[in-house]
Amino acid sequence: MRTSLSKSAIITLFLFATTRVCSAQLIAPRGMVNAASFMPAGLPGGPIAQGSLFSIFGVNLGPSSSPPLTFPLSTSLGGVSVKVTQGATSVTAIPVFVGPGQINAIMPSNAPVGRVSVRVITTINGQPVTGPVSPATVVSASFGIFSAANGGYGPGLIQQYVSQQQTPLNSPSAPAQPGQLMILYGTGLGPIQVPDNQAPPNGNLGQVEVFVGGQAANILYHGRSSCCSGLDQINFQVPSAAPVGCWVPVQARVNGAVVSNTVTMAISADGSRCSDPANALSPVFLAGQKIGAIALLHADVTEDIGYSSPKSVVTESAMLTFQREQPSTFGPFHPIFSLPPAGACTAYTVPGDLLGGDPFPGPSTTGSFLDAGSSFNLNSTGGQRTMQRPTTNERNFQPLGYSFTGSLVPSTLYLVPNNYAVVGLGGADVGPFTARFPISAPFGLTWTNRDQTEIVSRSQALTLNWTGAPSGQPVIIFGAGVDVPTNATAMFVCVAPAASSSFTVPSQILANLPATRPNLLQSKGVVYVGALPISSPASFTATGLDVGAILPGAFFGKTVIFQ
Repeated sequence: MRTSLSKSAIITLFLFATTRVCSAQLIAPRGMVNAASFMPAGLPGGPIAQGSLFSIFGVNLGPSSSPPLTFPLSTSLGGVSVKVTQGATSVTAIPVFVGPGQINAIMPSNAPVGRVSVRVITTINGQPVTGPVSPATVVSASFGIFSAANGGYGPGLIQQYVSQQQTPLNSPSAPAQPGQLMILYGTGLGPIQVPDNQAPPNGNLGQVEVFVGGQAANILYHGRSSCCSGLDQINFQVPSAAPVGCWVPVQARVNGAVVSNTVTMAISADGSRCSDPANALSPVFLAGQKIGAIALLHADVTEDIGYSSPKSVVTESAMLTFQREQPSTFGPFHPIFSLPPAGACTAYTVPGDLLGGDPFPGPSTTGSFLDAGSSFNLNSTGGQRTMQRPTTNERNFQPLGYSFTGSLVPSTLYLVPNNYAVVGLGGADVGPFTARFPISAPFGLTWTNRDQTEIVSRSQALTLNWTGAPSGQPVIIFGAGVDVPTNATAMFVCVAPAASSSFTVPSQILANLPATRPNLLQSKGVVYVGALPISSPASFTATGLDVGAILPGAFFGKTVIFQ
């Protein structure tokens, strides 16, 4: 059974181009990605699949507007063609959208597998202009899931099948139920045996698995969608054991090896609006209320990769944000607020170095930041720390203290079990406030198998154990791998249920972490176990805010080698 996307949904999938003009044609470095996942080429799921839609980003690539499409599709669109070459073999990709800053095209099903060279040829004043060569890697299958944000993260483009004529989009206000039939859209299941420029044939492609909140789903169809060349769909049933929540992670695995990007879907037991009992900020965030959140974080990392003896690095920081989201069909999404439900893991794959301070994926806010002033004081019997925060930058982590084993620099650690107060002077949108809270229980957590967690296999599940977790609060596990030469990061985030003392990270969540290179300076890898009171944060009040939350947390990390 297949079903067709609506015309507006097709436009959403294909026409998400940027518009940039420059004097010379150039494909951006590492600027070719799966058109759904946007996964960096340096990660395991990053190569381009035969028969898939891929995006080329750059400057002066094509005309200011893209012509309409009709079958049979042409190898030239708006005077733009794309050549894919490997040695003496050359094929022409099929463009489906062309613009100054972006081209979307279909990698031919007969494209050579392996490293290829890609050139964009643009007709200017009747003359073909060939751009410089850019490298890419082609594989038989590498699936990506389309997301509402057109970035490969957050709510996925997933429909709920009611009837052939009724297939509403899954969203927090229209969640799925266990056992319901769903239609997931993506690209990269693999090549077909007929020309890619024709209306696609019906039929399953490859071996496909779908995981919903870590639970394997029953698959009914996995092949091309009837509407569009290069577009795949997977029809699956929501597993009966899938967790409920507003941001339940969804992944696909093709041929038992290649794992897609991770998107989310909303699930509730009875089809009513979704909820996240373990996350007190979830309903506030989704409702577009005015929220002020202050996180105080203590991170203790054992670093022993590349050292002759283990070193302890402790950093303390504060994150302050005051914002109001804009309600929408899919709801707002942000990795800090949109955590997976208890018992599940999500993952992110992004260009850049998340361990080096590069930003999380997605917009800082879908609405607006609130001016709560730019200066805040953190007071305790141990003294005072002043925190400066730009009124328009939520991603502003303020250093509070630091220590490093063997360093000649004296320790400046500040966050110890004590009573604290954050004093805000107020601004144009939020009035002055004093938020009082203790720090005690989060620092009692002990990661019991931290020293034994060193070599992490990305093809096997990872089990982590701890004691002393704060009563009634979930434990948060996260980790990341960075491939420095390709400037690519994969990160996973898991939420363990309250009162648990162990959690196993599934292998499919680890699959897109980059392998540690022989030269350890070219890789970064770390795993953290910690506690953040997301179920019941300390509260404060201020004029101009609907909710004020204080989240003191402690995380214990370990550098690792990913194999």
